[in-house]
Amino acid sequence: MSDNTIRIGNVEITAVADAAGLTAPCNLMFPSIEATAWHAHKEFLSDDGSSMNLSITSYLVRSAGKTIIIDTGIGAKDRPFFPNGRLPDALAEIGVSPESIDVVANTHMHIDHVGWHTTLRGEAYVPTFPKSKHLFNKDEWEYFTDPEVANAGGNTYILDCVLPLRDAADIELVGAEYRVTDEITLLPTPGHTPAHQSFIISSAGETGIIWGDICHHPAQVTELWSPVFDMDPPLAQKTREKVVQRIEEEKMRLVAGHFPLPGFGNIVRVDGKRYWRAG
Repeated sequence: MSDNTIRIGNVEITAVADAAGLTAPCNLMFPSIEATAWHAHKEFLSDDGSSMNLSITSYLVRSAGKTIIIDTGIGAKDRPFFPNGRLPDALAEIGVSPESIDVVANTHMHIDHVGWHTTLRGEAYVPTFPKSKHLFNKDEWEYFTDPEVANAGGNTYILDCVLPLRDAADIELVGAEYRVTDEITLLPTPGHTPAHQSFIISSAGETGIIWGDICHHPAQVTELWSPVFDMDPPLAQKTREKVVQRIEEEKMRLVAGHFPLPGFGNIVRVDGKRYWRAG
């Protein structure tokens, strides 16, 4: 088994990098946080300590005979200020074709989590994973596909990544605690977006969580800071604290898509504080 694959019970999870080795200025992501507060987390910063090290990672999950993609990355639509991702190529490198994916799901509907839901073919955007059921949280879908929201500045990716699926894909809108398989259950984790959700894995006596953007950076496990992208910062911080506590108490394996690739790790206590430990 490669370093990019883990097992939680009978569930296999492979990290597939859509875009790796990225950086983002700390003061841009967390403008209210003083530079000195980052010193304790320099392991996960650029050499000069001014930028966060980030990845945009999708997860290929095999459970109960199904092959599932959770979060499809940034896509490759030549957007200003965003890199183009390479998810289909990265999947091909491990022998996975788009046609072999049974389910496409996402933690939330931000640009770097639904980017490869569609691909441009000729003049039309079509499903990248043509034989998949596409799962969306019903409340998240209704919020982001509202015409006023979808056409607002910063959200127009909905027009080419999500809305083309309406007439071209098998879409299922689901609610809280929906079971993707008998081993994978949705967990409401709101705040970053209105209906952000995580995926709880429970199999053969082992547990884990794929948590999307509850945290973008390991420092948040300790500090519980909210980044500028949290749509409801107080709620996001409350969710963050609750989930981090649960992971620690239940000794869950943590899968974090923006942490340094592959994003696998655990939450541990050091001198009374919680920290993320890769592994």
